Amino acid sequence: MDIRNRRNQTNLYTASQVKRVLSGSGVTVEKEAESEYIVFCPFHSNHRTPAGEINKYTGLFFCFSCGKTADLIELVMHFSNRTYFESVRFIKSKEVEIDILSDVNSKLVQKEEWTEFDISVVQRLHEQALHSERAKDYFIKRKITKESVVKFKLGYSENQDMISIPIFNHENLCVGFVARSVEGKDFKNTPKLPKSKLLFNLNKIKTASKVYVVESSFDAIRLDQVGIPAVATLGANISSRQIELLEKYFSDIFLIADNDEAGAKMTSKLTESLGHKVSIIKLNDQYKDIGDMEDSDIIKLDVNFESSILEVLS
Repeated sequence: MDIRNRRNQTNLYTASQVKRVLSGSGVTVEKEAESEYIVFCPFHSNHRTPAGEINKYTGLFFCFSCGKTADLIELVMHFSNRTYFESVRFIKSKEVEIDILSDVNSKLVQKEEWTEFDISVVQRLHEQALHSERAKDYFIKRKITKESVVKFKLGYSENQDMISIPIFNHENLCVGFVARSVEGKDFKNTPKLPKSKLLFNLNKIKTASKVYVVESSFDAIRLDQVGIPAVATLGANISSRQIELLEKYFSDIFLIADNDEAGAKMTSKLTESLGHKVSIIKLNDQYKDIGDMEDSDIIKLDVNFESSILEVLS
């Protein structure tokens, strides 16, 4: 079977087999996500934050930084200097080492079910946003760049005069969108949007070592524009599932709650649940949220906080 056909298949391996193959090839798994093993990319100078992910069931590798893709055979060849046929035999040899406990546990864990949203609707609204002067003016007012409009596939509905923000789960599946009116503060979500199971932008930054948590998707986008990895809870009522996602993917969590009563309750719940893993960044009283700030002020949040940590450690 050639590589092209092999890449079109699913469930070529078991998760435990892929993990044994990586271990036997000298690869250290830095993090483990639901469907991927997170590793340092061997194809470019990747030493600080692991940028490569390997699917547990297809063995396909992808680097978020350099864009390199490879299948499991190519990975083994690269990591261990085996020939093609030696790599195939090596992967096959790891198939018979059955880890009974892991096999039983994997059957007990129920996989979350997601309903995929029609991506053609997202694309249609996105095209309207790119050509609508009213939408462009709104994005400028909210300090959202055209690059971010494209990156996050932001949309605009002329009929409802609303901006749409597509929502993807941690596996990069579009499950719906949230929308807000251009005039006033009217909000709408697609029916049955599972907000409590989601963190906006997690699909793009889940390999980062740290994360900044905000309420609004636009606030997360503003942070992203200045190079700060951020997710949004899509409201102040943070759920237990969202807290689990934060704990699963990130070692350092920085919360920037809105300057209001709801933000205070969110801060209390997150610190109560995650304790020392959470650091609180308090906005000055002049700001209600990130949206009120200039980019230069947002950058200082990250720089000043990191500097204060260094002062404590030195």
